[in-house]
Amino acid sequence: MTLEELRRIAESVGERRGWDFSRMRDARDPVPWDYLEVVRRYLRPTDRVLDVGTGGGEKLLSLTPYFATAIGIDASVAMVEDAQRNLAASQATNVSFHAMRAEELRCADVSFDVVINRHSVVDVSEAVRVLRYEGTFITQQVGARNTQNICALFGCGVGGEYGQEVESAAALADAFIRAGCRIVCLADYDVRYWFCDVESLVFWHKAIPMPEDFDIEVHWQLIEKIIADHGTPQGIETNEHRELLIARKR
Repeated sequence: MTLEELRRIAESVGERRGWDFSRMRDARDPVPWDYLEVVRRYLRPTDRVLDVGTGGGEKLLSLTPYFATAIGIDASVAMVEDAQRNLAASQATNVSFHAMRAEELRCADVSFDVVINRHSVVDVSEAVRVLRYEGTFITQQVGARNTQNICALFGCGVGGEYGQEVESAAALADAFIRAGCRIVCLADYDVRYWFCDVESLVFWHKAIPMPEDFDIEVHWQLIEKIIADHGTPQGIETNEHRELLIARKR
């Protein structure tokens, strides 16, 4: 594809709002779990929930029928503003959103039944501090091998950053054990994944961003190479690597 064609696509797909990737068309091989289904299995109608790294609150708001109250936090003020707009549109009354860092939770000790986290920073000591006894921590993380062919081409990590290593779920599990928790589940999957069209690929590159300094004017030839080298009848092929960790506070 030419620079002009990719430039038009980049303009047409717009910008990500919150952490909403619903405009993408994608597909993947079958996977052993779905994050939201896992979380639902651990929620009770009386639970107080903390969602760390809530983004635009999209996932948390979809869970509102399953808990009593919840707080969603994110280090990004812009993300929290998006979450509050999504909250107003949802008309949910049992959720609030606040700007807060995972490393400095402004929450009382042993105040949550469940702490959830999806693709965000995990501070083990803070998560354990705010969990009630026998409370549950659930995280899904992007694995170190995610979109391996694309990351290798750009020379960046799975979050788009240069020179940054991903902390594995196994390392987090060790930290939770040292903090006195027991591990309920530690698992991962690595499956084939497809961007079904060029628009979805370009939107994803802009939205992550991938790499962190992504600019269609600078990186268009690499995008062209991804399309040429990995295009298939199903779409542009890469892989999806996810890790799941569930810990319980003793």
